[in-house]
Amino acid sequence: MEEALNHPNWSMGAKITIDSASMMNKGLEVIEAHWLFDLPYDKIDVLLHKESIIHSMVEFHDSSVIAQLGTPDMRVPIQYALTYPDRIPLAGRKRLNLAEAGKLHFRDMDFTRYPCLQFAYKAGKMGGTMTTVLNAANEAAVSAFLYGKVTFLEIETLIEKALNQHSVIALPDLETIQEVDIMTRQYIESLVKDR
Repeated sequence: MEEALNHPNWSMGAKITIDSASMMNKGLEVIEAHWLFDLPYDKIDVLLHKESIIHSMVEFHDSSVIAQLGTPDMRVPIQYALTYPDRIPLAGRKRLNLAEAGKLHFRDMDFTRYPCLQFAYKAGKMGGTMTTVLNAANEAAVSAFLYGKVTFLEIETLIEKALNQHSVIALPDLETIQEVDIMTRQYIESLVKDR
């Protein structure tokens, strides 16, 4: 657990740090990007970027790319969300120094190494209640990990089991979503209760 919670670039709290280690955070961001920007999933790519300086990139029709760069500090996007459309100074924030950073490194995402990202793409493409199951199963599995009931790699196993046992409901109302969320959490808890 100590190793999984030791993120090299961010201080985000236990749950989000574990989601970062499993790449579930990126999977959830892929689903967000699909809905926020009305993009098909096959137009959303994820790259590994160990420096955590480039937070997003958009490629235009002419092949040019615009990137959003900044220090790995979640206070910046949170503040911007609260003050939009204004950008105000953030006290105590370290400025990005590209000369200090030196180089930026990127790698293609390894879906075998990070199956949670693959689960997110699959759940997103299936739609309906499948994304509710993904999120609820992840939250319950990460909680079980943080309480020492399962190993880190069992998180992905539990999520996969929850996804595989669910029959998707295509156009759920809020009540159905809430019910699926509760049932998924109970399902994960039933798998780890005697540990």
